[in-house]
Amino acid sequence: MLVRILSSTLWGIDAIPVEVETDISQGLPSYTIVGLPGSPVRESADRIRAAIRNSGLPFPGRKVTINLAPADIRKDSALLDLPIALSILCAEGAIPGDALAKYLVAGELSLDGALKPVRGVLSQGILARRLGLAGIMVPSANGAEALLVPEIDVIPAATLRDAVSAFSGDGTPRAREAPEPVSAATAETGLSDLRDVVGQPVARRALEISAAGNHALLLAGPPGCGKTMLAERMPGILPDFEEGEALETARVYSASGEPPWPHILSRRPFRAPHHSITQAGLIGGGNPPRPGEITYAHGGVLFLDEFSEFRPEAREALRQPLESGEIRIARAGNVYCFPCRFLLVAATNTCPCGNSGHPKKICRCSPRLLSRFSGKFSGPLLDRIDLSVSVLPMAGHDWCGPGEGEASAAVRARVKKCREAQERRYAGKPCRTNGTARAPFSGLVALFSPDARTFLTRAADRLGFSGRALGKICRVARTIADLAGEQTVALPHVAEAVQHRLPDFALHGGKKTAGQGRG
Repeated sequence: MLVRILSSTLWGIDAIPVEVETDISQGLPSYTIVGLPGSPVRESADRIRAAIRNSGLPFPGRKVTINLAPADIRKDSALLDLPIALSILCAEGAIPGDALAKYLVAGELSLDGALKPVRGVLSQGILARRLGLAGIMVPSANGAEALLVPEIDVIPAATLRDAVSAFSGDGTPRAREAPEPVSAATAETGLSDLRDVVGQPVARRALEISAAGNHALLLAGPPGCGKTMLAERMPGILPDFEEGEALETARVYSASGEPPWPHILSRRPFRAPHHSITQAGLIGGGNPPRPGEITYAHGGVLFLDEFSEFRPEAREALRQPLESGEIRIARAGNVYCFPCRFLLVAATNTCPCGNSGHPKKICRCSPRLLSRFSGKFSGPLLDRIDLSVSVLPMAGHDWCGPGEGEASAAVRARVKKCREAQERRYAGKPCRTNGTARAPFSGLVALFSPDARTFLTRAADRLGFSGRALGKICRVARTIADLAGEQTVALPHVAEAVQHRLPDFALHGGKKTAGQGRG
C-alpha cells in the first residue's frame, strides 16, 4: 500500500515542502529511505521502529520503502521522524489516509514514543497556510509557537499515540486560540531609559533621527563619554512591530531553535556581538549555512561596539547587507537567503589611545598610527553610514548637575509619528522608511526648497560627495523634515544632514582631530 504525507525541511530559515511516500510490500523485512536523506534521517530507522513498538503499535515485518520528494534537496532534519512513523502506521491501516492529507506534520521521536521539540515551526506554519492546508501537527512543546501563525489549526501531540489518536478522531483536541500578547508594561521592563543620559544633545538628536528613518549611525569619541550608553537606549525609542514584522523576525529565531517569545514579540531585538566575532558569525555561514548576527537583528538593532576592533573582513562584509536588507550565501550550487533589515549603530574611539578630540587629555599617537587607524574604515563602508556623530566628554559640573534628560517615551512618540508619515508616503512598498525605501534621486529631491537644492549642490561640489552620499543626505534631510512635521525639505534640514555626513577622523585621516586634542 502506498501512502503520502506532507512534511517539510528547513532551507535556511524557510520551510520547503517534502512529500513522505511510504510503500509496504511483500518480501524480507527491510527498511529503506531514498530521496537524498541526511545523517539524521538515515539514522531514524531504529529510532522510529523502537518508538512505534514501545508505543504499543504494530511495525510491519515486511519490506518498507520510504521516498522523500523532491529527491534533489537534502533533508537533514529529524523533524521527519513523525511523518515517516505516521505514514508507516497509515500503510498498516492504523490511521485513515484521508485525515493525513489535510495537515503538515513535523516532529522528532524518542525511543519511548515521546515527541521532542523541533526547529522552524513558525516557517512550517507559514508554509501550511500558503499551501492552503487545514493546519499543522507539531510536538506539544512547539504548540504555542505554531499558534502564532494565524488562519491555521494546530494539533499539539506529546507522544506518537497522541498523534495517532488525533488523526483517528478519538483523542487530542485541536488548539485554536493564540497565546495572549505580552502587555506593554512587561514589554518595556528591562529597557534602559534615555533620561539616564546626561547632556549630549547632538548625539541624542542623531539617535532620534536614526530611529525615525532607520538610518545607520556611527558614534565616535573618546572612551567613557557615553557612546555605548546611548546605543543601548535605541530599542526604547523604536516603535512597536508593524503587522507581520514580528512574525518575520520570530521565524529567524524559530529556525535556529531559540524560543521566539516573549521579548521577540513584544519589542525589537537588540544584538551586540563581541568584536572578536568572525565573518561567518556576523554575516552567516557554515555548511549548511546558519544565520549570523545581522539576521538575528532583523527588524531591530545591531550594535557594534569598538567598531574599529572588528576583523576587517567582517566589517567590510556589511556593505551589501546594509543596502539590500538580505544576505545570500551560496554552497555547492545552492543559494540560501537570510533577511537582515537591521538598524546599524556602531561606536568607536577616534584614535588608538582614545584621547584624540578630548578637550583636556593629550593624544600621543604618531601620525603613522593615526593614518593606520583611519585606514581601518574604508570609504565604501563609511559611504553607507547615514549619520556620524562626534560624542565629546562632559565637564565635571555637567555630570553632577541635578537635571535629567528627556525620557525615552517622549522621544518614542515623536519617532512613531514620524514613521507613520513615512508609511503613508511609501504605502504599498516592501520598505516604508526613508532609510530603506527604494526611490530615485529625482523623487528624493522633489520636495526640496530652492535654497535647499542650491546648498546641497554646493556641498556636493566642495566636499566631493558620491552619488550614494548625496542620496543618504537627502534621505536624512527628509527624515528631519518629517520629525518637524513639514512637507517641504528646507535649508536647515539639509544643513543638519550634511553636518553628520562623515566623522572627523575619516575626513582628515586623524590629523585634524589629533591636533585639536594636543591643543
